[in-house]
Formats: sequence, C-alpha cells, structure tokens
Amino acid sequence: MAKTRIGLDIGATAARAAEVSVNGSAALVRAAQVPLEPKAVENGEIHNPEAVADAIRELWRAGGFRSRQVHMGVANQRVVVREVALPWLPQKELKESLPYQVQEYIPISVDDAVLDFDPLDEFEHEGRRMLRILLVAAQKTMVSSLIETATAARLEPVGVDLVPFALLRSVGNLHDGAVLEENGEEAVVDVGADVTSICVHDRGTPRFVRILPSGGSDITLAVARALGISEEDADRMKRGEPSGNGGPNPEDAKRVATGRTTSFVDEIRSSLEFYAAQSPGSRVSRLTVTGGGSKLEGFMELLSERITASVDRGHVFGRVTPQLNLTQEALAEAEPLLAVAVGLALPGDRA
Repeated sequence: MAKTRIGLDIGATAARAAEVSVNGSAALVRAAQVPLEPKAVENGEIHNPEAVADAIRELWRAGGFRSRQVHMGVANQRVVVREVALPWLPQKELKESLPYQVQEYIPISVDDAVLDFDPLDEFEHEGRRMLRILLVAAQKTMVSSLIETATAARLEPVGVDLVPFALLRSVGNLHDGAVLEENGEEAVVDVGADVTSICVHDRGTPRFVRILPSGGSDITLAVARALGISEEDADRMKRGEPSGNGGPNPEDAKRVATGRTTSFVDEIRSSLEFYAAQSPGSRVSRLTVTGGGSKLEGFMELLSERITASVDRGHVFGRVTPQLNLTQEALAEAEPLLAVAVGLALPGDRA
C-alpha cells in the first residue's frame, strides 16, 4: 500500500493541506483550503489560535483527509537561519552540543530556542577539522503555539520544518540538470500575503535563507491607501479587475501597484545581492517563483527586468501528479498556492 503524508500550511489568508501518496512516484491525492479570519495569522505567526483551530477542523471536513498526522512549517521573523562554522563532531554529538556553541550567532537565547542544523561541507582550519552548517533557531513559544493549535484541532503534528526547505522539495530544480548547466545556484522564492521566503540552494543543498515580512498584501494596502478604497476593492484592482461604476481609475491603481511591486522586487534583489556578497564565487542564475502573491499582474516581468537571472514559475505538478477532481484551469489556479503544503508532505532529510 502506498504511504501517504499530509502537509499543513497555515498562511495569512487561508489554511491549506495536501495529502501526497508516495509509491515510487508521488501523487497529490487530496487537497483543500479554507479561509482564515482577518488577522488570525499575521506575519507567519498565529494570533488567534481558536479561530485557526476552527478553520483547520473545517479544512479536514472539506478535504476528507485520511489521517490526522500532519507535517507543518514555520516561516516568520522568529526564525533565524545562519551559516556557521564549528569544530567537527559526529552528527548526534553536534546536535547535542549546539546550545553551548551557537549563542553568539543568534539574537535569541538558546534556552528559548528550538535548534537544528543542516550540514553543508567540511574543511580544515589551522589543521583542525571543521564543519560548515546552516543553523536554524526558532523561538520555542512560536513553535509551541503552532503545535498547540493543530492539537486543539484534533490533529497530531509529527514534524515541523522550515518552509523554505519544504519549497525546495516541491518546486526546486534539484536533479534535472537545469541549474548545473547554468553554472550557478537557484533561488526558490515563495510570495505569500505577508511573508516571502527565499532559499538559495546548490544542487539541493540550502546555502542561504531569508524570510521577508512582506508580500502581496503590502501591495493591496498601498493601493487602498492611495486611492481611498477598501482592501477588497484594492485587491481586485491590483489584479487588473475593474472597480465598477464611479470607482477609481484603473490606471491609477496600476501605477500605485507597480510602484510598490517594484520596491518589493528590490527587497528580493537586495537579499540575493547580500548572499552574493557573503559568498564569493557564488552566482544565482535562476529564480523559481511560487505562492499566491506571484500571480500579481506584472510581477514576474519586474523580477526579470530587475534581477539578472532567468525567472520561471515553480511547477508543483511537475513534482507530484495531481489526482484531484479539478479542471485544468482550476489546477493551474491552485498550483502556486499548494507549493508549501505539498513540500511539507513530501519526504526528505529535513521533514
């Protein structure tokens, strides 16, 4: 019998889950989403656990998922990811010793953090064997809130992963040679409503992670404030939909949206430039982009104009075969929204 795993993605506007069957190849057998109350989740953190738990219970009823075991993800400003060099130790001993070695590298107390790491490479320094790692430190209270909310929804969390790592599994170009041929690394960018995750990797090994506290909702707010309209109307107008009789000029909305989108793209570019400055000899040659915010009109074109790299949309359904009762149009609409949930469901070293 094929083994199935469920990834649960709790975003700012919706909770989404994906059930993936792995039996040689991977198939998406169930998926669903339900909206969340405004401000129940902000900047990747749960602020209204009761409302989120209610939504998750509704999500399980709507999706008909076959298990209550879930793999969850975190991506917010209470997660710190740093490249660190430490004296070599066997992996088990290194993990146990992390609290005594890494305090100087992170801005939160190790006593208040959940620590993990991803080994990158070994090297020698002054005759001493060293290990370069990607250190991950997440605030304990934030992780506990996530787990407690899922538990309140009668689910059983069996794993918590960093969202950027999950995205590598769902849309990263790991083994198809595309990155190798271009002689550079790939950046996987997921644009959510108010959090954007960036992960640069080299052949599947993460080299750099940055989580930006901005996304598609920032553009919506800019349009709403500039034109004096509701956020709902602004969201429609930024996507090129008409405002209706007597509403603002669509060209004005487009101008404001383009200005804020340009600033947002420059934030992404600055993150990649920081990585390049910290990693001599590295070069990001490819951007793979996903997430609901990536569907904004003109966004992909601006990325191509302002960042020197090839820019493409991530294709979750190139990694998992969708077995959902949806039209091709509906599948295309859902694909960028499911990248995180599918990545959390896919097995991997970091799951």
